[in-house]
Amino acid sequence: MILGNSFGKNKGKKYFMRERDMDSVDCLYAEMAEEFNHWFDRDHKSVERQLVGKKVYDTDILNDTYLKIYDIVLFSGLKIKDYKSYFIRSYFTNCINGSIKENRYCELQPNYDRSDTDVEHLAELDRRQKQLEDDIFNYVYANYTLREFELFKMYVSLKPAVNYDSLAEITRVKAYSIQRIVSKIKKDIQENPDFFRRWKEVG
Repeated sequence: MILGNSFGKNKGKKYFMRERDMDSVDCLYAEMAEEFNHWFDRDHKSVERQLVGKKVYDTDILNDTYLKIYDIVLFSGLKIKDYKSYFIRSYFTNCINGSIKENRYCELQPNYDRSDTDVEHLAELDRRQKQLEDDIFNYVYANYTLREFELFKMYVSLKPAVNYDSLAEITRVKAYSIQRIVSKIKKDIQENPDFFRRWKEVG
């Protein structure tokens, strides 16, 4: 299988742009980013089929790749001649980087030596997990718009019964817009040290 970084042509590239002041973004870049959105909305099924065919499809990596490329186009005005080739190459780069990070550490799961018959312990873990989920929803409600909160909560609560396309039909919001919102919020939550620590404790 030929990966996106095969033959060393993609060495050192990073598809991530740190958050910047939106007021500084040139309107032309916003238009270019919207063109990328339209392409992704129209052709993402074709991209997914290609990745499934290569047996490397992962929804989270797909979402992350989409968001990173969108940020690059929006903030740098990068001109992409072939969206699909660029996206696939970026996707494989993110796959490789993710594998390196995952294999760097080998940790035992929290409470691995506890007996499953310890009812009180399991009940406490369940209570803490539910509290963590409530706190995350409260955080999103307080820090994002009501519409973003609603879309995020619907996606998380109804998954795996719904995907971005089915949720788009329900809400009449474009699938790529829902995907961008959910990915942005998930990234924010994952980078919150308190949420990360608590999630490891109950994981």
